[in-house]
Amino acid sequence: MRVEVMPNSYNIDMTLLLRRYAGEGTIATMTSQPAPQRNVRDGMLAAAVALLHEHGPDALQTRKVAGAAGTSTMAVYTHFGGMRGLIAEVAEEGLRQFDAALTVPPTDDPVADLFVIGAAYRRYAIKHRHMYRLMFGSTSAHGINAPAHNVLTLTVAEIEQNYPSFAHVVRAVHRCMRAGRITAGSADDDGAVVATAAQFWASIHGFVMLELAGYCGDDGSAVLPVLGSMTSNLLVALGDSPKRVSQSMRSAMLGS
Repeated sequence: MRVEVMPNSYNIDMTLLLRRYAGEGTIATMTSQPAPQRNVRDGMLAAAVALLHEHGPDALQTRKVAGAAGTSTMAVYTHFGGMRGLIAEVAEEGLRQFDAALTVPPTDDPVADLFVIGAAYRRYAIKHRHMYRLMFGSTSAHGINAPAHNVLTLTVAEIEQNYPSFAHVVRAVHRCMRAGRITAGSADDDGAVVATAAQFWASIHGFVMLELAGYCGDDGSAVLPVLGSMTSNLLVALGDSPKRVSQSMRSAMLGS
C-alpha cells in the first residue's frame, strides 16, 4: 500500500504551532502515546486548528490537514480514526482554549464576576468565530458536527470535571445564589444551579450568534444596550435589585 505524504501547502510553521499549544498546556499534554506518535498526532491537531481558524470549516479535509502537517493522509486514520474523530478532537481543543479564556480571577462580587465572564465569553467567540461555531454545532465540517451533550442532566461536580468552560458560568451563578443575589431556586439544589446557569449561557450564546451573523453590528456597539441589559434584566428577574446589578456592572466594566 502506497502512503501519500502531503507537502505543507499552507506554509504552516509546525514547530511554532506545537510550541504555542504546548505553552498553553493543551495539545502537548493530552495523550499518553509514545513521543514520535504523539508528535505526529499533535502536529495534525495543531494544523487542523490553524486551518479552521484561518480558512473556516471547509479547510478541514484529509488532504489539506495532512498537507499542512507535512504527513501522510493515512495518519488521519491512524491517529484519529478518520475525519470525524479529528473534528471531535478539534472541538475538544477549542473547548480547552475556551476554558482558558474564561478563567478570570474571582472577586468578592459574584455578579460582577458573572459580567466579566460574559465579556470574556464574547471576546473568545468573536476572535475564534469558526471554532466557536464548530464547538456549539452551528456549523459543520463537510456534514460532520462536533458531539453535543445534555448538561442539564449533570450535577455541579460533574460539570466541574467534564465541562470546565461551562463550569465558569455555573460557579459564578452558584456564588450569586449563595450570596443571596439570585434568590430563584436553592443553592443546594444542583438542578436549580445548573438550570439557572444555562439561562445565562443561552442568553450570551444567542447574542453572540446574532453578532457573528451581523444582526447586531460588527463594532461591539450592541454589547451594552443588548447583552448588558439582557443580563441585568435576567439577574433582576432572578431576585437581585436593579441598583445592586447596576453597581456590579460598573465594577465589572472598571475591572475588565
